[in-house]
Amino acid sequence: MFHKLFVATLSISVAFGVNSNVNAADISQHLSTIIVPEPIKRVSPKYPVSAARQSREGWTVLSFVIDEKGEVSNVLVKESSGSADFDKASLKAVSQWKYQPAFENGKPIQQCINDIQMNFKMGNKNGVKGVTRRFHRKYNIATQAIKDKDYKIVEEQLAQMKKVKYMHLIENNYMHILAANYAKEIGDTVTELYHLNRVYLDTGASSEQLAFSVLSQRFYLEVTLNQFQNAFSTYEELIKLDAAQPHQEKYEKIIADVNVLISSNQDIVINGEIKADYWFENLVRNEFSLTDVEGSLHTLDVRCANKRHVYTVEKDNTWKLPSSWENCSIYVYGEPKTSFKLIEHPLKS
Repeated sequence: MFHKLFVATLSISVAFGVNSNVNAADISQHLSTIIVPEPIKRVSPKYPVSAARQSREGWTVLSFVIDEKGEVSNVLVKESSGSADFDKASLKAVSQWKYQPAFENGKPIQQCINDIQMNFKMGNKNGVKGVTRRFHRKYNIATQAIKDKDYKIVEEQLAQMKKVKYMHLIENNYMHILAANYAKEIGDTVTELYHLNRVYLDTGASSEQLAFSVLSQRFYLEVTLNQFQNAFSTYEELIKLDAAQPHQEKYEKIIADVNVLISSNQDIVINGEIKADYWFENLVRNEFSLTDVEGSLHTLDVRCANKRHVYTVEKDNTWKLPSSWENCSIYVYGEPKTSFKLIEHPLKS
């Protein structure tokens, strides 16, 4: 099996610039003044030896900042398939990248919205495509327990699955689908969305039904939970699928309703909770508050298309970002299990 180290391949999907936003005309006008960063040096991550020996595949999504000198800094793991060795290899590689910096109106600027997904795939179809008998048994027990509403058994099986330090990609997918189904069963929409976001969607035709199922439910949950920027991005993925075409009119109506709400005088409220180090969200408005804090918050990292600023968090802070700071995301740091509300205030003319 060791020879597979030499045929392991790595695919990288990079997205620079901005997320889908509310007003397409505003985005076009903004982008016309910005020259995006160009890569000068891009080091490929090394496929972890233990992962290759196990034919284990995975993925990692990173966020990072490109400064005015073209150096990469403040690299964060946003989401991943859960294998720490893939995350470590991705972080090490990206930290060595070098760019011709972004320019705005002829001046070098920071470029903060740079999300990259690194997909670690074995070459020549050597990746593990099935699950172990042990995993299959646990999955079946938990699935039946959901039907029987024996939630204690479900939680026991999921806890045992999550103890596996390095899980094969297909098992990781099944675990997150199982966890999402359980969260849906007990009405926990936040946890359901968390797990759906961690299901790896292959681009092959055979997986289109899975992609449609996952993306359509993600879209519904993101709208329900007021995560509108994420909903716009999911919508763009969803409408590319043939299976989504019969529902196109319904999706367009939902998007139109979301845009009306964003332009209204209503506050947009999103519940946040720090599970480990930080919590992040993509904004649709430039004025917001962090309120009803249960626990401790200490730092707010605001990353926009052409600006980045780090703030300390005090009780019931409100931030009003300049209108020139567009397509912003926030990263909120604090003690684990701290809960709070993000309130995006109405747009002011």
